[in-house]
Amino acid sequence: MFKINRFKEVSIFALGFVFSLLHQSSFAQDKFPSKPINLIVPFAPGGSNDLVARMLSGPLSLELNQPVVVINKTGAGGAIGTAEVANGNPDGYNLVLLNSANITYPEAERLAARKPLYELNQIEPLALLSNDPIFIIIRSDLPYKNMGEFFKAAQLKPGFFDYSSSGNLGPIHIQYELLGSALKTSFTQIQYKGVGPSVLALLSGEVHTTAVNPATLSAQLSSGKIRVLGVTGDQRHPLVPDAPTFKELGILDSSYRLWTGIYTTASTPPEVLKKLNLAIAKAVKTPRFVNGMKQANLILDFKESTDFKNFVDEDAKKVIKVFGKLIVPEPNKN
Repeated sequence: MFKINRFKEVSIFALGFVFSLLHQSSFAQDKFPSKPINLIVPFAPGGSNDLVARMLSGPLSLELNQPVVVINKTGAGGAIGTAEVANGNPDGYNLVLLNSANITYPEAERLAARKPLYELNQIEPLALLSNDPIFIIIRSDLPYKNMGEFFKAAQLKPGFFDYSSSGNLGPIHIQYELLGSALKTSFTQIQYKGVGPSVLALLSGEVHTTAVNPATLSAQLSSGKIRVLGVTGDQRHPLVPDAPTFKELGILDSSYRLWTGIYTTASTPPEVLKKLNLAIAKAVKTPRFVNGMKQANLILDFKESTDFKNFVDEDAKKVIKVFGKLIVPEPNKN
């Protein structure tokens, strides 16, 4: 009799303990976030990723009732900062603002016979934030008055025209490879350490052409040293309404866009993801964020997690096709 009662007492205690744990777990998820959140930018301060992150951090802090702290963690073309979030705790307290190069990085490393620092299945897409076109510009002292004239000259002289890029396999490099493939010609890449030096190379006459984003273009339009030939995307841009789109010129599947999106660590609890998604959706609609994007000449193109993932998958397919032609596996050192 004593043993049965004792067993009942232990069973009731065990059940109570389990229910207590479940309640605590539910309460912990319900009160997320309970401490500051890190928003990692895997690039140096001053770029578009950094700019978008800093404009978002204020409104997002208000929505989550916790500080959202922007932290720049650079290295390996953005792989260092991204890997930190990919390999971090799946608790929603570490976010990262990425671009297309971060998404295609793992495949690029594999094609080069190197082990990537992270895989895409280690990060969870939350939202697309910006989606900017690329402008093709040339020196104003060149004789080509429009895109058609310049492209015709490029077709007649494969490899003759050189362009400055911000680095191998970066957005500018990919754009000119796509363009060369569509036109059945080629352009010669001259690499520089970043977007700033790349633009300066064009302004100083070191190269014929380059590609820039809206923010960079707006700073150079009044210089008189550049001519805008065209823009990627489906619509003309208000900065240069006379510049035609690639689509208008019939150069399909040759355009590349500069987007930024926010991710967190994969396997983050659904309840936490839901709170993050709702907070981001509200933050991007605030006048502070909307006006900030306009002033920076960045195009706000909010997409929630599912649509964002589909968008990224399509974008990556186009770029990875280019990688297959450009990346040579490193020799086996063993």
